[in-house]
Amino acid sequence: RQDLSAEHKCILLTVAQRFNFRPGDLVLDWGAGCGHALTWAKMFFDVDGLGLDAVEGASTWAQRHAFGKFCTADGANLTWVPNDTFDHVISYAALYHLGSEFEQCRVGRELIRKLRVGGQAFFGWNRGDEMNAWGWRECLRHKDDGLKIHFEAVEDGFLFPQDGARAG
Repeated sequence: RQDLSAEHKCILLTVAQRFNFRPGDLVLDWGAGCGHALTWAKMFFDVDGLGLDAVEGASTWAQRHAFGKFCTADGANLTWVPNDTFDHVISYAALYHLGSEFEQCRVGRELIRKLRVGGQAFFGWNRGDEMNAWGWRECLRHKDDGLKIHFEAVEDGFLFPQDGARAG
């Protein structure tokens, strides 16, 4: 197994800076795993967080050792999470586990509903063969359910270049 903690920390710091995390912001981490992202977010930006993960062992570990609140939950059913609550939603390398483009779109839209007006969501590393920028664009613009979204697609390779060049 390869230790990816440095890479995941870089991802969180890049996203938090791009989204302008501020002390007291509330962050929802969908697919939080062991809680590292929310721990770094708390340490560097003093935000508060809720982490959701489908794996009970990961959530239990996070609740004991990480900063934030963590729970085991079926991430496909978010009806119990209040809408219009979070300043930021993050999900990295998790949504693709849902499988179909339809399910990723449905859950992605539901996660966006959890944001306050002006909130921001980051859905990273979704395996382009499963759900690419064009799939997200189509998902987020062709619904008649009152959800108003400003969408920007930024490729992971641009935010996190392999050569270590400054991300844009």
